[in-house]
Amino acid sequence: MFFIKNKKGADKMLSMYWFAIIIIVSVGVVAMVYIFYTAPYEVRDAESEVLSNQFANCFSRGGLVNPMLASVGEFNSGFDLLGECEVNFVVENEYGWSQREQFFVETEFYSVDDLNNPKLVLSEGNLDWKPSCFIKDKKDEDYDRLVKCNEERIYVLGEDGEQYLIKILVGVGKIDKNVRQ
Repeated sequence: MFFIKNKKGADKMLSMYWFAIIIIVSVGVVAMVYIFYTAPYEVRDAESEVLSNQFANCFSRGGLVNPMLASVGEFNSGFDLLGECEVNFVVENEYGWSQREQFFVETEFYSVDDLNNPKLVLSEGNLDWKPSCFIKDKKDEDYDRLVKCNEERIYVLGEDGEQYLIKILVGVGKIDKNVRQ
């Protein structure tokens, strides 16, 4: 008969390979989990979209301009943008963020008859970041280190039936936390 008489040696050899495979797979799984969970979440685009939608919902109620914002063609320049729209720009004090605001919003209200001259401009937050919103070169290696912006345009009707265009530009900073060095 041609059977192996000493099966213990073959079992030991097989268990060494099995042990090596388990170690290799375990190290691979740990490495993948480490890489996945240590990467920062880039949610600034989504955050700017959510904020711009919140402002859009605040300015337009069922397709009509918010009565607190405008009545009979006259806009309220004393409109409390953050208070009335229930938005809070306060962030955690990470990376010294409490010294410099991490958000901004700028809204322009136009009559559709005159789209060159806004009837009202309201803004809050760190407007120094506004020029970063208009840089379009995504191939630039510093592009990810810029503020993430979202612009919404909505049309609403006033009480007098006049049509208005509202441009909402929202920017989110938080560069230190969301951008990998």
